[in-house]
Amino acid sequence: MPSLKVITPIIGGSYYHIYNRGINRQIIFFNDNNYRYFLRLMDQFITPYVSVLAYALIQNHFHLVIKVNNFLKTDSIEISDDGEIGKIVSNQFRKLFIAYSMALNIQEKRTGSLFDKNSKRIEITENEYLKYAIFYTHYNPEKHGIATDLRQYGYSSYSAIISNKKTKIDRKTVLEIFDGREDFIHYHSVLHDDRDEFRDE
Repeated sequence: MPSLKVITPIIGGSYYHIYNRGINRQIIFFNDNNYRYFLRLMDQFITPYVSVLAYALIQNHFHLVIKVNNFLKTDSIEISDDGEIGKIVSNQFRKLFIAYSMALNIQEKRTGSLFDKNSKRIEITENEYLKYAIFYTHYNPEKHGIATDLRQYGYSSYSAIISNKKTKIDRKTVLEIFDGREDFIHYHSVLHDDRDEFRDE
């Protein structure tokens, strides 16, 4: 399994596990409106450029699993260069963090950085680790004591993936990765039962 500490450049067409936390482990989500606002900003800045496969927002940090698009069209310009797409996506994440930080600084009457300087990210090249990263993202709220059961947590993508309701999550791709909804549920159940084996992040 790849190291969660490796930082790699974002390139078009690749899968990534991305996470970041509040500077000095400080809280970045103070109330339900904060969680919802972050998700709206994700829809605005990120989902036009990537497929979001999983997410979890947890009080002082977040986890995302994404697949970067390998073709973009912006201002009538078509872009297929993987490196150029990666630069655009990285800049979109920067815009997301700046927009959210500005709003939260006003809310909390604070100044300065909100997030750690660099988001942690690793490229996912193996299907088994891709499955694990999606599970790990969903399990994170329970792992940190924010939820008693990952399946009931309100600010992760788990329920959207098993639902038939409209969602910005790329449900179709996720279920293809797991060979269907039942296997997705089964995989999460099996690893959930083995949860004591997971290391702290």
